[in-house]
Amino acid sequence: MRPVPFLPALLGFLLVTPFIYAVGALLGLFTPPSAYWASPYAILTSYGAIYLAMLGGVYWGFAAKRANILDVLIALVPPVAALGASLSPSPVLPYAIGIAGMLLFDILYIARGLAPKWWLSLRIYSGAIAVAALVYAYYA
Repeated sequence: MRPVPFLPALLGFLLVTPFIYAVGALLGLFTPPSAYWASPYAILTSYGAIYLAMLGGVYWGFAAKRANILDVLIALVPPVAALGASLSPSPVLPYAIGIAGMLLFDILYIARGLAPKWWLSLRIYSGAIAVAALVYAYYA
């Protein structure tokens, strides 16, 4: 795996800060505000969908390099997975499964030369934080 350039690494860390916030609140490290939007579960259920949708946008960027049906269909999978998970009574675990499962598409895009070589390194660390937070929230 290649080292992630500084700016994508920084943005990748910022991408997972809502997951870190939610786990900190669930662990009792701090008390979140009483507003609904600050609830750890509200953040995780909203942000899980956002994370998957963002992956879909990134995949569209990869697919735009070579517009063929396979790449376009792959780019559609994350937002459709987010929609399906959001319809679940407890979407945090389906979001975790979706985020982890998208690593297969990341590997495929890298192997086909559509994603930068460092992309998998970024996705592994940001995906691991996101999946760990969602799984912890599911079992907490």
